[in-house]
Amino acid sequence: SIIMALVSLAVAPVVFGPLGVLMGAIAVANGERYLGMLGLTASAVLSVTGYYLALAMLG
Repeated sequence: SIIMALVSLAVAPVVFGPLGVLMGAIAVANGERYLGMLGLTASAVLSVTGYYLALAMLG
């Protein structure tokens, strides 16, 4: 999910942001609490950042 967070910053935040959040939630459910929450938080923050960066570049 951390990789999805980085991809969502550069490529398609609308697609990879929610996928990263979902993968982070799955990791937390499977017992990887620290890395899952890190990936979930990073995906949420970087997808919003990527969205606003894309808006700034386009307009």
